[in-house]
Amino acid sequence: MRVSAQLYTVRQCGDLSDQLKLVSACGFSDIETTGLHEMTPQEMARIVHQSGLNLRSAHFDWEEFHERFDDIVEVLHLLKCQVAVMPWLAPQARPGTVEGWKAVSGQLSDWANRLGDHGVSLAYHNHDFDLFGAPGKTPLEQILAQENIYWQPDIGWIVAAGQDAADLLARHADRILSVHAKDVDPQGGSGDRRWRNLGEGVVDWDATIRALSTTKCTDLFVEHDESADHRRTLQTGRSFLTERLGGIG
Repeated sequence: MRVSAQLYTVRQCGDLSDQLKLVSACGFSDIETTGLHEMTPQEMARIVHQSGLNLRSAHFDWEEFHERFDDIVEVLHLLKCQVAVMPWLAPQARPGTVEGWKAVSGQLSDWANRLGDHGVSLAYHNHDFDLFGAPGKTPLEQILAQENIYWQPDIGWIVAAGQDAADLLARHADRILSVHAKDVDPQGGSGDRRWRNLGEGVVDWDATIRALSTTKCTDLFVEHDESADHRRTLQTGRSFLTERLGGIG
């Protein structure tokens, strides 16, 4: 497993080129992007190429998949990236029934099939709302009932939802290609105030990494949704996870 950077962490740090420069300055070689940045595939690919960073995975929202599917395929091809991720559903788009989530999972499965024709895998990224519901009927379980969809666990959201991260990872070990690594305030909190830099919260990272070692996970993406010090968040996150990985036999 490698330690990589999620660009959502630095979304407030200028344009895409500025974000990539900051990530590179913090010692990262590998990244996960967020969306098409209202660019053509060629424009986005040029900027990422110029940064010298390697695109391991890329987030695209529901509207981008619906309206710019061909552009997604093109930018992934240009950047030699083989993983696309659906990051979430906006509140107004979330179904209120099991049948509604089945319809969502069906659409995701269709996109997964189409991406598969281009050598790209599709994963779904969880938030807390994906983890609530009757056993076997949570939004996440409805989506993973589609065998062609992978899962990108967000460890912070799993722990914030009161779930056992290691148990969930073990249950879906064959569906995990990467994770988002962020930590949770010991005092709790609401919204994005609950997040902490890696190693400064309540997540049991040794147990989490042990669980991930039995999966297909290749990337731990450092993330903090509302960092007060982006450079420190990235640098401490990279150092912390690198040390933890070295200590797990």
